[in-house]
Amino acid sequence: MVNGVEPQMGVEVIFAEDIGYNAITIKNNGFRNKKPNVFNEHLIPDKVRRAMSTGWDSNEILGKDIRIIELHDVIVGEQGLVIDSNFRVIKETITQHSSLEIEGFINRARNFNHIEYVQGSFINLRKRGEQNYGHWLIECLPKINYLSHINKDLKVLVPDVSSQMNLVIETSLRTSCSSPNLMIMKMGKSEIKRFQKLVIIDGLTHHGTYMAPQVVQFNSQLRESVAGAGPKKVLLLRDSPHRRISNIDHLSSSLKKLGFSAITPGKLNLKEQISALKNADTVIGVMGAEMTNIVYADKYANILNIAPASMPDTFFHFISVHKEHSYNEYRCETEGVEKNRNNSMSVDVGHICDIVMGMSL
Repeated sequence: MVNGVEPQMGVEVIFAEDIGYNAITIKNNGFRNKKPNVFNEHLIPDKVRRAMSTGWDSNEILGKDIRIIELHDVIVGEQGLVIDSNFRVIKETITQHSSLEIEGFINRARNFNHIEYVQGSFINLRKRGEQNYGHWLIECLPKINYLSHINKDLKVLVPDVSSQMNLVIETSLRTSCSSPNLMIMKMGKSEIKRFQKLVIIDGLTHHGTYMAPQVVQFNSQLRESVAGAGPKKVLLLRDSPHRRISNIDHLSSSLKKLGFSAITPGKLNLKEQISALKNADTVIGVMGAEMTNIVYADKYANILNIAPASMPDTFFHFISVHKEHSYNEYRCETEGVEKNRNNSMSVDVGHICDIVMGMSL
């Protein structure tokens, strides 16, 4: 094990400070944690439950320092992974990348006949999972807030993904950045570029175990820039073939009788999603990108996150901790013999309605 990463043949892992200049370190206090209220917790496999132990069971989450580090002459690819001119991997840029992904990227970089050289200074807003709405809004975008700590004229490096997500990225950057002349460079997953200067921000999140309060505070500021036009009680519908509720029509009609409005966030632009959730005091949905929008709901809102029993995730729990939500998870088995966490789920509609009525008391 090298710096917490399993070594592969020809792969060397180094810390950013080994080759870069630590411009700023911001001390960050820990925060109080609160275990979610979990329905059907007995269905969660032991291995999955252990994976969530730190996020769910710790009364206090220790703070991580936020470090702003400037790197010179580095190569970027594979969803924000950074290597130096000697093909050594910068540890802080490894974000859920597998060893095979890391090794593959290094081999491709070594074998490229010509890697485009990009002049100027850029802030790296890329990471593993960057194509996901939730990863972008919570783990990538808030780093833009630290431009004022270094150089307001810094350019930004972002992913080039689907047209819909590219619009979210563009809108969120323009809405949250005070500079009207912000220069945005897009990179596709398979692209490799060499940068004269690259700034990385480390310490805001570590997927699964840590989320700094600043990322939620940042999105709360984004929330204030949009007028609320949504209902108080919201059911978020998935616009994805994965993790669907097979009896969603029954659930929707039953919740409608309790005053809920059904919204499909995937069919709305970013500002419309924020607006639709801004006035919400109760939100129900399936664990997935759509539920990231709870960050735009009311402080102290009631949240019910319907999740596969086998899905080890604390992402939405941490958002709710920082928003001081009443956060609940409804765990259920997925359909199919293999119990894949992306399969559909059939929920007990009566039980969910009873939970909702109890949350409203």
